[in-house]
Amino acid sequence: MDKSAFTLAEVLITLGIIGIVAAMTLPALKAKHEKIETVTRLKTAYSVINQAFKMAEAKNGDIDSWAEWDDAELIIKKYIIPEIKGAKYYGLAQKSTLALCYDKNFKLHNAQTDNSSQYTWLDDVYITTPFIRNITGSLAFTNGICIGLNPVRADHGQKIFVDINGMKGPNKAGYDLFFFVIVNNSIKPYGWDWSYEELTGSGRQNACNLKAKYGGEVCAARIMSEGWQINYR
Repeated sequence: MDKSAFTLAEVLITLGIIGIVAAMTLPALKAKHEKIETVTRLKTAYSVINQAFKMAEAKNGDIDSWAEWDDAELIIKKYIIPEIKGAKYYGLAQKSTLALCYDKNFKLHNAQTDNSSQYTWLDDVYITTPFIRNITGSLAFTNGICIGLNPVRADHGQKIFVDINGMKGPNKAGYDLFFFVIVNNSIKPYGWDWSYEELTGSGRQNACNLKAKYGGEVCAARIMSEGWQINYR
């Protein structure tokens, strides 16, 4: 008999240990990969939309001076889509809860009730505002990233919404939905003027903290302030 061979019991014990280790490590590895992918796609979206606005500005003058700022459709079609190869315009929001690159195949949160919504905040409350029915417009890149625009000035500038994976889930602020604002002819993350404590704590509404009320609106600002890292989930 070959005394160096493993017994069946030893093999089963070894496989069991491997299974336990895998069960402990795979979720952490999966979460790390998802964070890296989120940051990569957010960087891509931010770069492309910045470049598009800068190219449009070079042709048409300062962003703040564009005469069509009361109409998202005109801004997107005249200034933005021509600068993004293959971009598709999705029209104006049907509802404040069905705002960005929406089509009938989109899986909604709580779709069986009257509260059906495309997105939620970090605390799982359905997002209704800042999207605006018949005002918020959106377009999609060829890689599936969706960009929305509120042309009306609110909170010191026009708002830009970035859904980094379009029709895919989880459709949640701070996970695949991020917020920006146009300020002084440049695109900044919403919350760019908040203190670090306000961005990361749970005391202010919309903060990038899992315990904040309606949390997640300033997560792009937190990610960028922390060197393009995700530390809140």
